[in-house]
Amino acid sequence: MARVEQPQPGRWQLNYAVAGHPPPILVTRDGDCRLLEEAANPLLGVVFDQPYDSAVEPLPPGSTVLLYTDGLVERPGEDLGRGLERLREQASAFARRPLDGFCDGLLNSLLATTSTDDIALIALRVPTGSTSGP
Repeated sequence: MARVEQPQPGRWQLNYAVAGHPPPILVTRDGDCRLLEEAANPLLGVVFDQPYDSAVEPLPPGSTVLLYTDGLVERPGEDLGRGLERLREQASAFARRPLDGFCDGLLNSLLATTSTDDIALIALRVPTGSTSGP
């Protein structure tokens, strides 16, 4: 679950929690890329006697938030960490592309090694100026 808010004019933040999907990725417009892992929780439906964790992440101007399903990064017989690193490398390489080109670039570069699992992406680009919203 994710919600983008504007707590002050010109400032954006991501409120999120993860329950079973891989962690969101934050890519700055300069290509710095990191996994947002502060709000990892057990899969929904698993008996869990504690409140689920959530986190708030400031979003720099021009940055991109990427939510995706595991089909984009998981490969049979391969450590998940390798798939996440491959995604980070590609997301960093495409950081300066327009948002549709960013998504197309990821799909084109990562589908060559994909399994038969489903793939879904949700990407959001934070405004760089005084526009009203991402």
